[in-house]
Amino acid sequence: MSKTKLSVLINLANSDGEVDASEKSLIFKIGGAHGMSQDEISDLIDNPMEKIDLNTLSAEDRFDTLYHLVHLMKVDGEIFDEEIMYCLNMARKLNYPLEAVMDLYGYVHANVKLTSEINKIKRKYE
Repeated sequence: MSKTKLSVLINLANSDGEVDASEKSLIFKIGGAHGMSQDEISDLIDNPMEKIDLNTLSAEDRFDTLYHLVHLMKVDGEIFDEEIMYCLNMARKLNYPLEAVMDLYGYVHANVKLTSEINKIKRKYE
């Protein structure tokens, strides 16, 4: 996982002014699953990238980022206006319509991954 993608998630977690423990845990899980060390992730949480160039992301990476944004937004069980606005703004920057966020929202859950449904949404916006 690139620092770009993880920084997008960290910025979402920070958007309400506090990185919740469940958000931090998910960020570590996602970063670790993509080969980042705990130290790299901690450093990025403490010093997120200020300039994020989403144009460097492939179509696959853009969709994964959108999926992870929705997942992170829902993981702590509380959804704040700032998180919704950030997520919708990032969807536009990732070249997805706002409808894509709403489509994912119904299928992304904190502890369940509905792979077949997520793949249908992915194909819909390719």
